[in-house]
Amino acid sequence: MIYVTRPSPEGEKLTQLFNQTNLSAQHLPLFNISQGDDLLNLQEQLNQLLPNDIVIVVSPQVTHVINTYLSNLILPTSLRYYAIGKKSAQLFNQFTTAKVNYPNIENSEGLLAELQQESVQHHTILILCGNAGRQLLTQKLTSRAAKVKSITCYRRKPIHYSLNILSSNVEKQIIIITSLEHLIQLELYSNLEHKTQANLVVTSQRIFAKAKQLKWQKILLVNSANNQKLFEAVTVNYGITE
Repeated sequence: MIYVTRPSPEGEKLTQLFNQTNLSAQHLPLFNISQGDDLLNLQEQLNQLLPNDIVIVVSPQVTHVINTYLSNLILPTSLRYYAIGKKSAQLFNQFTTAKVNYPNIENSEGLLAELQQESVQHHTILILCGNAGRQLLTQKLTSRAAKVKSITCYRRKPIHYSLNILSSNVEKQIIIITSLEHLIQLELYSNLEHKTQANLVVTSQRIFAKAKQLKWQKILLVNSANNQKLFEAVTVNYGITE
């Protein structure tokens, strides 16, 4: 069984990709997503930016909550826009005619490498994110003398399941994790048997390192949280066919 832990609606879409090819997959989201504390102030924050300041979108969830709660958002075209990945960029592009750039390696490390070519010193950078997320971006960009503001556009609320929800057929499990927060939440439902027998799929070097620290043994690193790339990596690396 393939367990997809990412939130709705991206989690359902990835689960559907597997199910459409007759692969057993279940959407098991570890968090619900709701409006973040800073979302209603986002327009004001954008209006205060100067030309060539930067806006970073960390996930598709940013666009989903804006569409739900702030659909009349206006994005200045004089800014530089970046997203962690292709899907986030495509979704966010509905709000602006400006190009939303994204890195080839679709995670925080990839975006930081992309931004190495950009002038960030003394520029304001808004990071549109969830609560307690993307600290690496803040730390690295602040060290380059950028003025970084994290805007909590969405909030994660843990979903509680029976503690034995993952107890069956552990050796046949593939668990897909797309953030550090999800990996830490997974600790509630996993044990030593999971960590030695189940297959864990992660989407960044930071998550991979944390999983190793938590004693997971069988980890596949996919340098992207893009659903299509995750689907292809899982089917190829685990030899899964219809």
